[in-house]
Amino acid sequence: MLNLALKPRKKISNKTVFLATLILLSANSTAIHAADTEAKKVKTTAYKDIVLNVTHTLGGVVPAAQDSNISAQISAIINQFHVDTGHEVKKDDLLVSLDCREYQLLVKQAGANLKAEKVQLAHARIQFNQAKKLNKQGNISKETYNLREAEENRLKATVINKTAAEQLSKITAERCQVKAPFDGYITHRDASIGELTQPGTSLLQLVSKTNDIVETKINHRLLNSFSQGRNHQFIFNNKTYDLDIEFILPVLDTRTRNHIARLKFTKEKAITGSVGKIRWQDEKSSIPASYVVSRNNKLGVFVAEKNSDSDTTAKFIEIENATEGQPAIIKLDAKTQIITNGRFNVKHGDALKVTN
Repeated sequence: MLNLALKPRKKISNKTVFLATLILLSANSTAIHAADTEAKKVKTTAYKDIVLNVTHTLGGVVPAAQDSNISAQISAIINQFHVDTGHEVKKDDLLVSLDCREYQLLVKQAGANLKAEKVQLAHARIQFNQAKKLNKQGNISKETYNLREAEENRLKATVINKTAAEQLSKITAERCQVKAPFDGYITHRDASIGELTQPGTSLLQLVSKTNDIVETKINHRLLNSFSQGRNHQFIFNNKTYDLDIEFILPVLDTRTRNHIARLKFTKEKAITGSVGKIRWQDEKSSIPASYVVSRNNKLGVFVAEKNSDSDTTAKFIEIENATEGQPAIIKLDAKTQIITNGRFNVKHGDALKVTN
């Protein structure tokens, strides 16, 4: 008896396999196309609700308006310091006294010399006046007349010279009393009692009490933001001070490649030497970096654009000069709907289903 189970099956042809493959590929293509045309679910937020004014900070310092090394102007022994490190002084306060006995004697000497010359000048004037009378009468020789006139003129010049010498000796004597040239604080003492000073010998360091200026250095990349920004403030010890830009040096520092800027306190002032931060906000509004996407090597944002009551599509808006990873400046209508969720899966022109 013949066993039917062992009967050979018909071989499937290559043509049949090829047709089956085509059918499967066609079905997959149809499914993919259907998926692409299906509206993509996204969430949106109004531009006005996510826009921000970027805040920047830079280091800043309140430099001393005056920071002077108070030095001796004469050679003398230091007699006394009337102030020391940490003392507050006013303009013209006495700081240091030097041994002035020698210079006081020079003042007396100069005064005596001047007095002697004035006496001689007075006598020469009397003689010249007599010579004038005798000359009119013809009772004096021309040579004698000229000698008396020359003597008076010589003594006039000598008196002027001695007067200047006396004034100079007084100025030198006054330098024995070293006084404060401005209000400030003594930050350091450089000499001691009994030392012999020479012109230029450092005695004290004096720093002015306050300054109206804050100084900072700005990277060229932040220059436009800084100069066009708003709400400039200086922050020191958790306290803020309002500022206005006074000037920005238009040239770059050759060492740091930065611009030097100075800002002026508008109300209360920080103390001299304060080292803190300068804070300001961009004048133009920006969109957070997290909402900036890249398409075709361009950076921008996706917005949900309503074409009709039931038709919404994705629109890519390029942002010029945007930098990846940083907030980007862009001006849109306050009600513009920015795609916040699902923005990475959409393309320009995609149909959308907003699920806010």
